[in-house]
Amino acid sequence: MVRYVMLITYTEVGASQIQNTTRRAQMFQTAAEQMGVHVESLVWTLGEYDAIATVRADDEDVAIALSAYLARQGYVRARMLRALTEEEFARVLSKMPGAPIDLDA
Repeated sequence: MVRYVMLITYTEVGASQIQNTTRRAQMFQTAAEQMGVHVESLVWTLGEYDAIATVRADDEDVAIALSAYLARQGYVRARMLRALTEEEFARVLSKMPGAPIDLDA
């Protein structure tokens, strides 16, 4: 499965209807499940982003489709970032050419 972090901000419409945010979040999670995307976490934040979701999908196309679905609703905009666990990132690094660099030397 491929993991993504979604950085979410309200649109003007979404902010004007903020009282419905948790209901829309439930609808988002239901739609994600129907698409085969697992929502690992969804939290609201203060600062530059209004919410952050972590999702897992079988492939990138489904994750992108979920993001497009979310955008089509018009209440939020999401930026998707590919997220890797330590093990996944170590596997990526192992494919680099040349010897590992020893930073302690």
